[in-house]
Amino acid sequence: MANSEKGFQIEIVTPQQLYFSGEVLSVTAPGELGQFQILKNHAPLLSALSSGKVKLGLADRSEKSFSVSDGFLEVSGNKAILLTESIS
Repeated sequence: MANSEKGFQIEIVTPQQLYFSGEVLSVTAPGELGQFQILKNHAPLLSALSSGKVKLGLADRSEKSFSVSDGFLEVSGNKAILLTESIS
């Protein structure tokens, strides 16, 4: 379980589906006040999201990016949940 010591868990959810669930090293998201990044051991956070690009830094050092509509991102205890109306 060396990877779990490096990253944290995230779930990305739309009303239609669970889009992504897994371990990441970082999340970069479009907050209402500007872009921000989440890393392991981040302080608890609840942020409204604007439409824009989300980038995941995956545990294998690759990246996954996609566009989201407005939504919310919650971080607590090395787990993040991103809720959005749509993903493309």
